[in-house]
Amino acid sequence: MHDLEKWIAEWRKAAATTVSVEALDELETHLRENTEQRIRSGMNPPDAFQRALAELGNLTRIASEFRKLDEPLWLPVKLAVGMTALLALIAAISAIAHFAKWSSSVNAVDPSRSSPVLAAHIFTVTLGYTLTLLIGGMGICFVSQRCLEDFSTSRLHSIARVSLVLASIALLLTALGCLLGAIWAKIEWGRYWAWDSKETGGFSVVVWLACYLVAHRFFKNSERGVLAISMLGNIVVSFAWFGPQVGLHQYGTFMLTIAILVNVMFFAIGFVPAGRLRFRNDG
Repeated sequence: MHDLEKWIAEWRKAAATTVSVEALDELETHLRENTEQRIRSGMNPPDAFQRALAELGNLTRIASEFRKLDEPLWLPVKLAVGMTALLALIAAISAIAHFAKWSSSVNAVDPSRSSPVLAAHIFTVTLGYTLTLLIGGMGICFVSQRCLEDFSTSRLHSIARVSLVLASIALLLTALGCLLGAIWAKIEWGRYWAWDSKETGGFSVVVWLACYLVAHRFFKNSERGVLAISMLGNIVVSFAWFGPQVGLHQYGTFMLTIAILVNVMFFAIGFVPAGRLRFRNDG
């Protein structure tokens, strides 16, 4: 077995310029076990080592795979997570301030308009809608970058996982916001639901997020498609936010039109093959 130690030492020396030390240790363990297993099965040591080495594969390709595993978090994901934390903090501070204002005006003529239920409804729905837009924004970044270069499998999985987590939180917040809105409407107007434009918009966002989570569940091997359709959530939220303003304010119609056109454009870009728009230098 002394020859095996010599062969492995020479292999490590040659591979040190290509593969990291941590990766070399892992590969050496695999190489050693594979070689010893073949020797125990009756193969002579030199052939066993060469066969195990061939099975291990090309070091350049192996090094590339290890680098993919060590890829840093995608910048749009960092921004989405950071903005989520910032929005949650702002919403919490605003809710506390609103509750303090309501507490100081409980003896006012009409304090119910500033009730904590209404405040909680506004903040949860706003956070849910904003998270849905962040997911769609990640989808826009995804299809834009994919036109220039494809994503590694590990990075694609990580982006899809973040999208799944954000969608779950957005669904919970939006559904809670709709429930709080119904309770407030019952207190103020004597009914829970009337299917007006705002209520319909909130319900539509809930349905969309639920469908998006189902797509994550049943299309686990199609992360590209799931991330691409996330932009459709931007259109649903745009209808929920700006739809009630259509016909009442010109800016509502304008913003809704722009949101639909932009997201439809990027959704179409999602069908462009990976790397197709990359600038190539044939010289």
